[in-house]
Amino acid sequence: MKEMTRRDFFSAAAVSGLGLGLAGVLTGCNGTKVKSFDMAELYPVYKDGSYQEKNFLHLINKPGLGLEASVIQNHLGLYHNYVKNVNRAEREMVTGNVNEFSMKHLAFSLNGMALHDIYFSNMTTEETKRSYALDDAIKGTFGSFEKYMKNLTELAMQVDGWSITAFNLLNGRLFNYALKHHSDNFPNFVIPILALDVYEHAYVAQFSKEGKVEYIEAFKKTINWDLVSRRLEAIQNLT
Repeated sequence: MKEMTRRDFFSAAAVSGLGLGLAGVLTGCNGTKVKSFDMAELYPVYKDGSYQEKNFLHLINKPGLGLEASVIQNHLGLYHNYVKNVNRAEREMVTGNVNEFSMKHLAFSLNGMALHDIYFSNMTTEETKRSYALDDAIKGTFGSFEKYMKNLTELAMQVDGWSITAFNLLNGRLFNYALKHHSDNFPNFVIPILALDVYEHAYVAQFSKEGKVEYIEAFKKTINWDLVSRRLEAIQNLT
């Protein structure tokens, strides 16, 4: 195996955790774009010293989405707070104000903001297709797409939090990860390409506590596989 150089290490470290700041990281060493990806569409945006809240209001009252307008509206309110809190936490840490709020939200709200960004941006009522590269990566770990989706669903049923698909920079493979909280059980050096929110606030008001399976099935129909494929390709081009 080729020995990792200092430059290689810091290139990888720059995209560890949630892969935030990818809009800036996913460029070549000479400043050339790796590819013409719209990173603002694929991942959270950090601009002018703060994370930018994206407008997902188009999801409200979207025919065929399978989620009620009130559920989406309330959920967007939580996303708004995560963006606000991580920006506040970063400002406090930069000024040396180490306190309980900044220590918690520097990670908790950062992950909450980023995972919700992926969750909402990935919802569509249009028909989309997986790329060859995504199918190949899925088969490399799970054997088939069907087994991959079964694994994603089983993890979601076992946890009140998140079931996410992420690319592991250390071994170049896709895995599904279960998170009870935004910043718990989240390995270093993984970058999410798909995020399924299974906190009760995402579905109980519409499907009831007993309707988790129904909600997950509704979510599966909204997945924009083209966007998931482009996230994976952008990360693979980097590595």
